[in-house]
Amino acid sequence: MKIFHISNSTNYSGGVAQMLMLSDALAVKNGYDDTAVCQKESEIYERTRSKKIAVEMNSQIAAAYKLAKIIKSEKPDIVHCHHPKAHNIVLLSSFLSKIPNIVVTRRVSFPISKNPVQIYKYKTKKNKKIIAVSEKIKQNMVDIGVEPERVPVIYSGTDFGRFNPSVDGSKIRKELNIPQDAFVIGKIANYSFWKGYGFFLDACRIISEKISGCHFIIAGQNTDSAEIKRELLKRNICDKTSAMGFRNDIPELIAAFDISVNASTGGEGISGAIRESMGMEKPVIATDVGGNAEIVKNEKNGILIEPGNAQTLAEAIISFYKNSEKRKELGKNGRKTVLENFSVDAMVSKHEKIYEELMNGKS
Repeated sequence: MKIFHISNSTNYSGGVAQMLMLSDALAVKNGYDDTAVCQKESEIYERTRSKKIAVEMNSQIAAAYKLAKIIKSEKPDIVHCHHPKAHNIVLLSSFLSKIPNIVVTRRVSFPISKNPVQIYKYKTKKNKKIIAVSEKIKQNMVDIGVEPERVPVIYSGTDFGRFNPSVDGSKIRKELNIPQDAFVIGKIANYSFWKGYGFFLDACRIISEKISGCHFIIAGQNTDSAEIKRELLKRNICDKTSAMGFRNDIPELIAAFDISVNASTGGEGISGAIRESMGMEKPVIATDVGGNAEIVKNEKNGILIEPGNAQTLAEAIISFYKNSEKRKELGKNGRKTVLENFSVDAMVSKHEKIYEELMNGKS
C-alpha cells in the first residue's frame, strides 16, 4: 500500500507531530510504502523517518501541477492531507491526475466558513474520508452536509516514551532560576489570537497577588515576542514569568510545572499540551472549547472552565494550589485517561483500518 502524507507546514506543531508519528510508524511496517510530501525548508523534512519528496507550496497552483506530475509517476494508493493548504493543493491536483483515495485530517474545531468554495472543499466526494480528531469537529462537518459515515473520529496519540511521570523538571527550574519549592503554572501554546493568552495573563496577575511563591512559564512559537513582553509588563508580572518561545524540550518543561493550563477561546480539536500533561500526571485546567471536554472530565481528571474568564481561571488554579491531594488524585486519573484512549498505537491502528477499508473498496 503506497501512501503519501502531505503537509504544507514549515513549523513544528501538534498537527505536524501527529503526522510524523503516523507516517514514521507506518514506514517501518510491512506492507506500507510511506512517503512524506512536504516543503524542503520544513520541520517535517528534517524530522521524518519516512521517504520524503520536497514540493514548494507557496504557490498552490504551481504546487498542484508539480504534485500531479509526481502522482502520475509514483501512483500512490492514498494521499492523506494533514493541513488545509495541502488539502487545497491535493484537490487541485486531482483534476490533473487520478488519485484513487484522498483522506483529510481536520484538527481544529472552528466552524466551516459558509463560502461555497469551502463547503465544496469538504463536501466533495473526492474526499473518501475526513478524519476528525474530536467529536466536535465531526459535528462541524455533519453540520455542513458531510455524511457522518465519511467522518470517523480518531483521537491524537501521546508518545508515552517522552511524556511520562519519570521525566525530571529540576534542570528547567535551575535554568530559569525558579526555586524548587515555587508553585509553577505553565501554558504550552503558540502565541495566536485563539490560544487565550490575554485572559491567561490576566489570571496570572490575579494569582501573583494571592500566591507569593508562584511562577509562570509560557512556551510556544512567539511566546518570547516583544508583544507578549509588553503584555507581561502591563500586568506587572515580568519578574514572575519565563517567556520561552519555541522549545524542543516540552516534556522537561511540563515536568517543571505544578499545573498545566489550556486557555484557548476556540478552535481546539483536543489540546495536545493538555493530553501530554495528563500523560505526565500533571493536574490540568482547560477551557471548555472544541473537544477539550472529550478528554477533561471536570473534577475527575482535571478542571474545565468557561473560556475568557480570568477570575474563574485564577480561582481554579488557587484551588489546586491549596489542595495537593486533589492535584495528585486528578493527575493520576488524567494519566489513566490518556493511557486508555490516547495512545500512539491506537491512533496508528485506527488509521490502518481506514486505509485497509479504502483499499478494499469500502468508503
